[in-house]
Amino acid sequence: MCARMLQRDCLKASHLIPVPAYLSALSMDAAERRLARVTAHLLPSSFPLASAPLLAPSPAAASSSPAGDSYRRVHGDVSSEPPEWRAATDEDGKGFVDIIYEKSVGEGIAKITINRPDRRNAFRPLTVKELMRAFSDARDDSSIGVVILTGKGSKAFCSGGDQALRDSDGYVDFDSFGRLNVLDLQVRYAFL
Repeated sequence: MCARMLQRDCLKASHLIPVPAYLSALSMDAAERRLARVTAHLLPSSFPLASAPLLAPSPAAASSSPAGDSYRRVHGDVSSEPPEWRAATDEDGKGFVDIIYEKSVGEGIAKITINRPDRRNAFRPLTVKELMRAFSDARDDSSIGVVILTGKGSKAFCSGGDQALRDSDGYVDFDSFGRLNVLDLQVRYAFL
C-alpha cells in the first residue's frame, strides 16, 4: 500500500518517471495539480515552466539550472572565472609579515591568509596583531561583503599558539609582548 501511495503521489514527468498503467487518470490529475502548486511556489513567476524539465536529471544539472540556483535568482549572474587578487594594506598603508591580506578586484571579497606554514600557521602575538589590523580594514571597507580566512600550506589551517614562543610570561615575540590575545581577536571580529 505504501509503495502504491508513493507512486500515486510522485510528480508526473513522463520523460523521467514511467507512469504505472494501474494509476487512474484522476490520480494523475491530482498529482499534476500538486506539482503545479509546488512548482508555482518554488519557481519565480518569470521562469518559463513549459520549457524546463520538471525534475532535474542530476544534482550537477540542478545547480546549473535556474530552477535549482536560488543564489543566482537572488544575486544575479556570478562570474565563473577565479577572482583577481590584489595585495592590500591597512588604513595606514602598513604591510604584513605573518599574514597575506588581499582583496579581489570588483568582487567584494577580502582574503586573509595566515602565512607561517613552517610553523603550521601557529599564532604568535604579531600574527594576532596583524589579523586584527586586516579584519579592521575589511570591516571598514564598504566594498567588502565577504572575508575568507585561510592558512598557507597543506599541513594545517592553524595549529594554535606557537609553543616555541611560550615563556613564563606567556607568548613573547620580538616586541616582548607577553600575551597572545586571540580571545580579543575573536570577540572583536566575530560578527563582522
